[in-house]
Amino acid sequence: MNWGIRITIVYTGFVILISSLVFISATNKSELVTKDYYSQELKYQDRIDAIENEKKLNLTIEYAIEEDQIILTYPQTEINKTFNGEVLFFRPSDASKDLKLNLNFDIDGKQVIKKSKFIKGIYKMCITWKSNDKTFYKEQIINM
Repeated sequence: MNWGIRITIVYTGFVILISSLVFISATNKSELVTKDYYSQELKYQDRIDAIENEKKLNLTIEYAIEEDQIILTYPQTEINKTFNGEVLFFRPSDASKDLKLNLNFDIDGKQVIKKSKFIKGIYKMCITWKSNDKTFYKEQIINM
């Protein structure tokens, strides 16, 4: 086999490799985390401050995953008239499976979320709440 044929084979293999990579990347579905990414980036310092506020708390929102439900727990003594918040279950692989709920704790400081609202897989649970004019943020990766 002479050099000309070898170079042609290597060049053809390279072209096939690059063409298949272009095809795979063009057909791969990739979603943005948020539609207004730039404005969210400008507000990121607020998120950093909220994370720091949460780390300074002695008490925070806890969660437990049971067989058919997720239980969020927050001390009832800490819930006041100015308390409000939301929890976002963000599914990185499919934005249509995201779930956003308001925090609404019962008399025992618990909120129950049925697992039937989710499909099996990995979610990022992002909890944002405000109490006494301070904003708090916590996120956790959970596997359903």
